[in-house]
Amino acid sequence: MPIVYPVASKLKKLDLLFALLDTEGHCQLLQRCPNLEFLETRNVIGDRGLEVLAQHCKRMKRLRIERGEDMEDVEGVVSQRGLIALAKGCLELEYLAVYVSDITNASLECLGTYSKNLCDFRLVLLDREERITDLPLDNGVRSLLTGCEKLRRFALYLRPGGLTDVGLGYIGQYSPKVRWMLLGFVGESDEGLLEFSKGCPSLQKLEIRGCCFSERALAAAALQLASLRYLWVQGYRSSGDARDLLTMVRPNWNIELIPAKQHLVEDADRPVVIFEEPAHILAYYSLAGARTDFPDSVKPLDPHTLLNPQVIPF
Repeated sequence: MPIVYPVASKLKKLDLLFALLDTEGHCQLLQRCPNLEFLETRNVIGDRGLEVLAQHCKRMKRLRIERGEDMEDVEGVVSQRGLIALAKGCLELEYLAVYVSDITNASLECLGTYSKNLCDFRLVLLDREERITDLPLDNGVRSLLTGCEKLRRFALYLRPGGLTDVGLGYIGQYSPKVRWMLLGFVGESDEGLLEFSKGCPSLQKLEIRGCCFSERALAAAALQLASLRYLWVQGYRSSGDARDLLTMVRPNWNIELIPAKQHLVEDADRPVVIFEEPAHILAYYSLAGARTDFPDSVKPLDPHTLLNPQVIPF
């Protein structure tokens, strides 16, 4: 670090993912980097590190905070405290990807108020804390989306109960320019997904993970999203024979299925542990037709086979 300190004031980009700095080390370095624009690090930076960043790095444009080892530093957690400081201090922020241990509606509202240049926002709520201060995040998400009018990419990966059907409807209503979206553990029922699909007029690529939606609702939503070109769903309410996906069938729209799998894993305490891998749906537009390089675990959806009751699709 003594080698870096003399040139720190000239640095515009820092990658600290493998620097093995603790929270204090981040603070000592970042307060010497007034011209920093791009930072990659782990959540060991902590709320205190984000407060130093907000105070000294006013030109920050791109910030990526990856998940580090749990409990690698007592202070190494990012929460609403750090996000609020970041929003108020780094007004030029364009890209923010962060793993947080706690979150509140107020912190998202603060980002919507101050981060007017934000084009790409990605937030993952970790499961290390048993209790989250403020869920669901419906109002905070609405404030974020209405305030950050330049958003083109949006990812929100929460936990069950993190966003209700109302909040999912807000995402659809207030994302007019978003082209790519990843949603994890959001919504409560098919009604929320259908309300979401009434909006998002520019959405081209949608990824959904850990959802509670049925095949019928997913198919209806895909038809409703007029600009959609790619859909990937991981974990959903399967009908068993994929017949409810037939309404999604149309020219040049390829649909692939990966059925759920169960893996038997030996465990020291128990003789066998069953790990279930959720089912997947992949759908995409292609004028060249369906791809042929997929592994055996992928089953292309054949509408003609599904319509023939004498043939089992997979």
